[in-house]
Amino acid sequence: MIKVVIGLMIAFLLGCGGGGGGVATTGTTSGTTSGTTSGTTSGTTSGTTSGTTSGSTSGGTGFASAFLSDDGTSRNLSDGFSRVWTSVVKIELKNSTDGSAVLFDNPLGETVDLKVLNNGSVAQFVNLARRSVAFGTYNSLEVTFGRDLMVFPFGSQNGEAAVYASGFNSGTDFSKVTVNLTTPVTVNATNPNVTVQFRLRGWTRTGNQVTPEIGLGTDSNFNSGTLHREWEYEGTISNLAGTAPNRTFTLTDADGSQFSVATSSTTKIFREDGVAGGTLANGIKVKARGAFNPTTSTTVAASIEIDDNVADNHNTEVGGQPLSPDEVTGKFTLVIEEWESELGFPSQDAVEIQTTGTTKYQNAQGQIIDKATAFQLLVGAGADAFVKVKGNYDRANNRVTATEVEFESDSGLGDDAFAIGTVKAVNRNAKEFTITIQQASGFQFTVGDDLVIKTDANTDFADIFGSPLSETAYYNALQSGIGVASVFAEGEIENGKLKARYADLDTGG
Repeated sequence: MIKVVIGLMIAFLLGCGGGGGGVATTGTTSGTTSGTTSGTTSGTTSGTTSGTTSGSTSGGTGFASAFLSDDGTSRNLSDGFSRVWTSVVKIELKNSTDGSAVLFDNPLGETVDLKVLNNGSVAQFVNLARRSVAFGTYNSLEVTFGRDLMVFPFGSQNGEAAVYASGFNSGTDFSKVTVNLTTPVTVNATNPNVTVQFRLRGWTRTGNQVTPEIGLGTDSNFNSGTLHREWEYEGTISNLAGTAPNRTFTLTDADGSQFSVATSSTTKIFREDGVAGGTLANGIKVKARGAFNPTTSTTVAASIEIDDNVADNHNTEVGGQPLSPDEVTGKFTLVIEEWESELGFPSQDAVEIQTTGTTKYQNAQGQIIDKATAFQLLVGAGADAFVKVKGNYDRANNRVTATEVEFESDSGLGDDAFAIGTVKAVNRNAKEFTITIQQASGFQFTVGDDLVIKTDANTDFADIFGSPLSETAYYNALQSGIGVASVFAEGEIENGKLKARYADLDTGG
């Protein structure tokens, strides 16, 4: 799998509830320069780098988990990207005596859309890996990526192909970023959780070359279970224990990660082929979808699909919110939240889905349904609907011809959307205002459309620099800025309006 990075600063964080500390630094680059790109890159540096600390990896071995997140600090609308599709290949801690802890290692890469790693006001987390490592203290972090990216300039619905800057080349196919940590970090049984943070704001582009910013940070929200996002894990079951519906097991994937998974009465268990009677057993291959529980250190499964041992006949899997279904043509649009493809990254925010006479449809319980029922579900899908499609991607026409369409009860990654535009009207009593869209993402729009932004007691307000504002001060500024002031709002689409978790305002002053 390959994972998307949305122009965030990669910060490194360790320990229960975040841990770690120190100022973020972009370290040295390594590898040879590919002849296909030009120019050199030294990376950006925040603070000073300590290269004299020697870490030690003595202290035995144990499991450490790698997480991805975005602390979302002071997003600047004049730089960075709204999305960066990238493939994370390897995450490794090192010390000065050549000791190392490989936290994640997948030569094919893991595709992540990091826009889901911040809900507009606080960081959110995805558990990427859980591997056995050497416990100890480390003073550098290496993150290896596939060289290619698909970047979305802030608010654009269309991606632009790019590569990591040539100074980060590691061979012809990969890019490696090395961070020398100002404060060494310790991995042990007490501090087993390592979070790599991507801060969109710090990434820059010159031509087609992208320079990431990487550093060390902390986050106090790690222990909030609601901020851990659902993810899909594919592997083999072992150590199955408990009595249905409350089971536990180890899921071992092809990359060597061993996830601790728990089921409950709400976990949906079904067979990929739609046959009734899916039963868990040691040795079977499954896809478990769930979120990490920081209290129990387990992945709580929302659904488990039992593999049918039939070879896949598709090159792409995509998940997201369905829009504009048409049963007659067999088409609908999917706003992309998840993406895995042999053909690289998606080129747009949304993709057309074309069903055929052989497309298989499954409801949220894993039961086979017919086309008519499936399109009824698509027509009735709300803003929180999540549909997964397996099929074959045609990049030239931005289309996936579906072999399978699978419904989930809700979206595991949230329904993040944002919009930027000029203030057009203000309704203070209803706690909402209208903007004319200049840029947006996470829903279908046309530049120049009107969009109502709905706020409530949970909305965080700020000025353009990220400094907090009261609701009263924000609405006063909106009223004074009609036709002039620019708004950035992030949240989710609900009944045709953007329900804002965060909104800031540039009055142009």
